[in-house]
Amino acid sequence: MAEFLSQDEIDALLDIAEQGEDIEAKPEENVVSREKNYSIYDFKKPNRISTEQLKAFSTLHDKMLRDLITDLSAMLRKIVDVKLYSIEQMTYGEFILSIPQLTSLNTLSIRPLEGRIIIECNPGISSKIISELLGSGAVSSHDNIDREFTEIEVEIFDHFYTMFVKHLYKSWHDVSPLNFKIETKDTNANAIQIISDHEIVLLVVLEITIDDESGFLSICYPISYIESLLDKIVKKIFNEGKNRIISKKKDITTLISGSKMTIEAIIAETELDISDILNLKKDDIILFNKNATSSISKVYINNTEKFLGTSGASNNRKAIQITSNVDHEKQKTLSILRDMNEERSKQAKVSSENITRLLKDRIIPGRKKI
Repeated sequence: MAEFLSQDEIDALLDIAEQGEDIEAKPEENVVSREKNYSIYDFKKPNRISTEQLKAFSTLHDKMLRDLITDLSAMLRKIVDVKLYSIEQMTYGEFILSIPQLTSLNTLSIRPLEGRIIIECNPGISSKIISELLGSGAVSSHDNIDREFTEIEVEIFDHFYTMFVKHLYKSWHDVSPLNFKIETKDTNANAIQIISDHEIVLLVVLEITIDDESGFLSICYPISYIESLLDKIVKKIFNEGKNRIISKKKDITTLISGSKMTIEAIIAETELDISDILNLKKDDIILFNKNATSSISKVYINNTEKFLGTSGASNNRKAIQITSNVDHEKQKTLSILRDMNEERSKQAKVSSENITRLLKDRIIPGRKKI
């Protein structure tokens, strides 16, 4: 937006110009800041999903956390918190580099779709869960969490994975009945290769907190395997939101449908002094504020003017037919505009009178006073 100079700034510039001083801008002032009108696009990592699909995908996983927290707390007999930490697009090679080399990994088939997905749980939180399942609770500082899990520990931790896969199946079931089945278990990230390193994956990261210890659980979805379901997720999530709003409106309508309200139709109105009312007697005539032939009436709901209607009869009964709504806000705005217009007209009239008076009182050189 252009900036306008004040009168003082204009006068200062004129003074400088009259004194013959050069007006030179500093090099810093010559630099014109321009807003960034482009976005960086990496052809090695193209965006395979839209913002709408990413939001729906996030909502899908966020919905399963409440039941997951309840079941995990019951399993460990601890207060557990699970949060959706992030959802990112990256290559499969970047995913492998982002997780510890020695960790807990399970690959799951997703029938009837082709391919597999990966669930990975960091050693910090997986060791805590194993210790809680064993009953010890605390993880000794002397234990090396960077070591591979023993076969017994892997089997114990499998109870957690079984419970987690159950909630994963439940969250996906309304979108598509995927059959999640654990295919392989491993502790070495380099030993699992479900797709090539340069292919794009969608990484869902959950943060699990138990006592004062926390860690991350990751779900790696190759986009090429689930791309056909992304639009279904969007449709499902947004339809649920619309249905929820419609259901809420129906509930509100049901709740207020039994309420009783007072409806009054005013055919005509007038104003009288108290003295006039006290002196009323038989055969006196009261004049109303509208023509006697007009059938327009005001309809009040709980003493508030809401509609205009036409007076008449229906089935030998007096009736009012609603003709229009009364927009009080619009009427108030029109009233304010009329007042402003009247005030402006008065000011213009006063200014005109003042100018005329000054012209009459002005003395022109060489002439007599007018």
